[in-house]
Amino acid sequence: MKPTNYIGRFAPSPTGQLHFGSLLSAVASYADARHNSGRWLLRIDDIDPPRTMPEAMQQIPHTLKHFGFCWDDDIIWQSKHTEQYQRALQALNEARLLYLCSCSRSMLRSSAIYPRFCKPASTTSRNAHPAAIDVQHKLTVSDNQNAIRVIMDASVSFTDAIQGDRHYEAQKHFGDTVVVRRDELFSYALCCAVDDANGITHVVRGSDLLPTTAAQITIMKQLKLAVPNYAHIPVATNAQAQKLSKQTHAAPIDTMPTLPTLFKAWEFLGQVPFKTSTVESFWSQAIELWQLKRIPRCESICESL
Repeated sequence: MKPTNYIGRFAPSPTGQLHFGSLLSAVASYADARHNSGRWLLRIDDIDPPRTMPEAMQQIPHTLKHFGFCWDDDIIWQSKHTEQYQRALQALNEARLLYLCSCSRSMLRSSAIYPRFCKPASTTSRNAHPAAIDVQHKLTVSDNQNAIRVIMDASVSFTDAIQGDRHYEAQKHFGDTVVVRRDELFSYALCCAVDDANGITHVVRGSDLLPTTAAQITIMKQLKLAVPNYAHIPVATNAQAQKLSKQTHAAPIDTMPTLPTLFKAWEFLGQVPFKTSTVESFWSQAIELWQLKRIPRCESICESL
């Protein structure tokens, strides 16, 4: 029996136009939600104003509609959730899980995992000078000198619906994660953890975010929030094994023929082939035929576009 409480989401960042990699996540999350008689939400992750492109904020919904996507409810804007993120930070700080970090990017260039240069000797003892006081100061007074990190000591295990059982050691795979940047903007890790725990039951997205998922699950558990189910699809790469992205100059799907591009995404996701001549009938058949188990269990596939 298909579940009736399924709530999925597609959450692009408006830092550029949607590309084929974006389309893969949209197709997989949409088809999985609709096949399971669920709801599908569109969330625009506009939490990084310096990188946000105003035209992309309008273009993303337009492009999705052009490709036949239909979301439930109004578009969700992360920029409207600042009070929720602030409350989450306060809760983490009260639990003595936050500390200030003054390290510059140049200092950390050679470190894959944050080496804890700024972590106090003790952040949990109430008898020691609490890092929480310094964190609270940044939360209430303008301070562009420090970021805020959350302590990540635990291991994380979860079963991904595509990639199978996953296990991550915090200090080996993702480290103490930034939750507030030096420029006082909330981090992607914090915002997505809070928003995905707020009613989202299933997250379908690219496998490049697997370590990020582990960090977000850690934050959710620290905040005693519900953890959704995860499914990470392979990411599309170019001939140089680079993930298709805005940074690698992936072509926007607005420049591609609609129906053939949908079929290319369908084929990439390993689904049962079929034929049709309209976008509307594509989705009618795709939703019926969708099988999550057919998605290749690998983290990347080279895609020639």
